[in-house]
Amino acid sequence: MDPSVAHPPGLMSADPPVRPIGLFPRLHHLWRRIRNIRRPDLLVARRLGAALSDRHYLAIGYRCYFGEWPDYAHPQTINEHIHAYMLHCRSPLLHIAADKAATREHVARTVGAQYLVPSLGLWDSAAEVPLETLPRPCVLKPTVGSGQVMFLKPGEAINHCQARLTLQRWLDTDYARVNREWCYAGLRGKVIAETLLTDEHGGVPADYKLYVIGGAVRFIQVDRGRFDQHTRNLYDLDWNLMPVRLTLENHALDPRPEPLQEMVGLTLALAKDFEFLRVDCYVVDGRVYVGELTNYPGAGFEKFMPHSYALELGAHWRRKVSPL
Repeated sequence: MDPSVAHPPGLMSADPPVRPIGLFPRLHHLWRRIRNIRRPDLLVARRLGAALSDRHYLAIGYRCYFGEWPDYAHPQTINEHIHAYMLHCRSPLLHIAADKAATREHVARTVGAQYLVPSLGLWDSAAEVPLETLPRPCVLKPTVGSGQVMFLKPGEAINHCQARLTLQRWLDTDYARVNREWCYAGLRGKVIAETLLTDEHGGVPADYKLYVIGGAVRFIQVDRGRFDQHTRNLYDLDWNLMPVRLTLENHALDPRPEPLQEMVGLTLALAKDFEFLRVDCYVVDGRVYVGELTNYPGAGFEKFMPHSYALELGAHWRRKVSPL
């Protein structure tokens, strides 16, 4: 369990033992997964590229996505730098950012536990998660992995059997192989439950993502509608909307967050010993929460428009070890 946060009584233990899941629910779960595949092309590409080395897998993906071959020995764009970082950096620090439980400890130790989203529990397997008694609203995530979330909302019924199959699938996935992200190598995930943060309208709050490149915050990404109509704006440190897009369409101007300087300060503290890091924050009722730390945003496949900004960001990168 996370030692930095108090937990409600009864959440340290699981519900009564869960009955083994039968064949029919497993087949139903598999069918739902197949129906919900959003990018079959990526699935096929990963299967075909499974035998490739990490370097060749990333280089071919780069060529297909950006239309040119990368130079990982002499990277120029931020995307080339991220891929080179994935291939050469083996610092144990990356495991801290890749494991949400270790991230919580790093945040509490470095800037204080007051910046943590309240935790409700941590479990080794899906069968141990007390789905029936968890306080709602809350969110379930694997501690190892990216993008997987399960919301439990008040009064909303869920199929516990299917939920446990999903949670266990997350735990059984080798994320180091999915996009060749070394930071996940050797890490065994757990299921973590956190209080679901909401904005003044009861929705998911804006996600502030601060990029530290070359020891400084270079820009701030604001994501909205991440689970609906996902949009994104980029701002400089004076909160001017930048004439740059990152993969997604823009949304209306975001109000300048009151604790902006606080976010920048804690981001620099958390990223101090990293070659590169993205720090993800939320602001709820004027209070800053650190959500996650990210080693390789988008596995290096996020597209800056115009392309010149990818080169500008790449020029700020400072290597801590010799390039490939």
